[in-house]
Amino acid sequence: MAAFIRLRRLGAVAAVAGGSYFTIVSNPPIAFSDRGGTLTDIKQKIADPFAIVPSRAVQESALIGSSAANPLDILVVGGGATGCGVALDAATRGLRVGLVEREDFASGTSSRSTKLIHGGVRYLEKAFFNLDYGQLKLVFHALAERKQLIDNAPHLCHALPCMTPCFSWFELVYYWAGLKVYDLIAGRGLLHLSRYYSAQESVELFPTLARKGKDRSLTGTVVYYDGQMNDSRVNVALACTAALAGAAVLNHAEVVSFLRDEGTGRIIGARIRNQLSGNVFDTYAKVVVNAAGPFCDSVRKMADKEAKQMICPSSGVHIVLPDYYSPEGMGLIVPKTKDGRVIFMLPWLGCTVAGTTDSNTDITMLPEPHEDEIEFILDAISDYLNVKVRRTDVLSAWSGIRPLALDPRAKSTESTSRDHIVCEDFPGLVTITGGKWTTYRRGCS
Repeated sequence: MAAFIRLRRLGAVAAVAGGSYFTIVSNPPIAFSDRGGTLTDIKQKIADPFAIVPSRAVQESALIGSSAANPLDILVVGGGATGCGVALDAATRGLRVGLVEREDFASGTSSRSTKLIHGGVRYLEKAFFNLDYGQLKLVFHALAERKQLIDNAPHLCHALPCMTPCFSWFELVYYWAGLKVYDLIAGRGLLHLSRYYSAQESVELFPTLARKGKDRSLTGTVVYYDGQMNDSRVNVALACTAALAGAAVLNHAEVVSFLRDEGTGRIIGARIRNQLSGNVFDTYAKVVVNAAGPFCDSVRKMADKEAKQMICPSSGVHIVLPDYYSPEGMGLIVPKTKDGRVIFMLPWLGCTVAGTTDSNTDITMLPEPHEDEIEFILDAISDYLNVKVRRTDVLSAWSGIRPLALDPRAKSTESTSRDHIVCEDFPGLVTITGGKWTTYRRGCS
C-alpha cells in the first residue's frame, strides 16, 4: 500500500477522517500544553480540508532531531489501530510524539478484521452464563465506542443490519430476548432497534437464506444492528490525523534496539532503521510505548530477554465470496457452528466476506489461511444457504493474528481477554496490547 509515500494525496482524506480525534480530546484527564499550539489551533488544522500532511523527509527529520537533552515525550512502536490511536491521542494533548512502524500502516492485524464495529453479542452471552463481569464491561464499553466511531468517521463506517436465523421457537425467543438486552445496554448508542421477521419476510430480505435443510425449517429471524468499517482506511486516517496534529509518524522504519541510560538502565529511546533508505538513527523519548500487536513480545524481549510472554496468538481467517452470496446492506450471523463458534457473512465492497475462525497459531509476518479453516467456514455457511457453496467460489482469503493478551502478572492463562492490557514491566517501556478494533480509543487514552 505504501501509504506514507502517498500521504500528500491522503491529506484531505485525513482531515475529514480526523473526526476520530474529537471525543478523545473532549475532556482530557491531563492538562493540555501549548507546546504544539493551542487545542483550538490543532482542531482547526485537522479540520482544514486543504491541510497537507508533512512529507516523509520532514517526519524523519523530526525523529532524528530529538536528543538526550531534548527528547520526545512519547515514542510509539507500531502503526496499527492502537499505535496510531496512541499517537493521535498524545499529540492532541500537546505532547511531542513520534511513531515508527516496521512495515506499513494497517499492514498487519488492523487490516485483517471482520470489518465489524461491534459490542460483541457472544461476549454478552458469556457474561450472563459465566457470570463474568469483565465480559459484560467489555460489551458496555464496545457499544459506546461503536456509536462514537461511526459518528467520528461516517464516510468510512456505517450501521449494518445482521440477520440471525432461528429454526425453532425456543431459538427465536432466546435470540430475540438476548438481542433486546443488547439494545438496552447500548442505551443512547443504539443504532436501530432489533426486530423479528417471519420466515417469508426473511427470505425476501436475504434471498439466499435457506428455508429448509437437514431436518429443520426456518421459523423466523431476528435482525439487529452493528457497525461496519473500512478498517485499513480508518487506520491510515488515524496516522494522517496524528501527523496533522504534530506527531512525527514514519512507516517502513524498524526499531533495532533500545537506548538506555548508562546510570539507571532505563530505556530513553530507540535505534531505528529506515527500511527504504537503510539510514540508521537514534530517537530519544521520555517513554517508549510498545503497541506492536502480536509482535509486542519480541519488542519486550529487546528490553529484557527474560520477559514473560503475554501474547496468546489466535488466528482469524476470512474468505471472500461472490456478491450473490449476500444482499447489499444485510449481513448474516451463524450464531453457533458445530464447535460453538460464530460465523459472519457480510456484504463488502461488491463481494461477500465470511469468517472468522479462532484457533491457535504461530506468530509470523505474513500468516496464511489453512485449507481446513477455509473448508470450515464454507461448511458452516452451507447449512444456512439455498445456493451450492463451492470451494471454487472463494475469490481470496486472509488470516489475521489476534494479540489476545495475558497479564504478565497473572498466575494462569484464565486472564486471557479481548480487553486491553497496559503494563510497564521495564522502566521506560510501556506495553499496550490485546483489545479489539471497536475499543481502540479506550486503550489509547
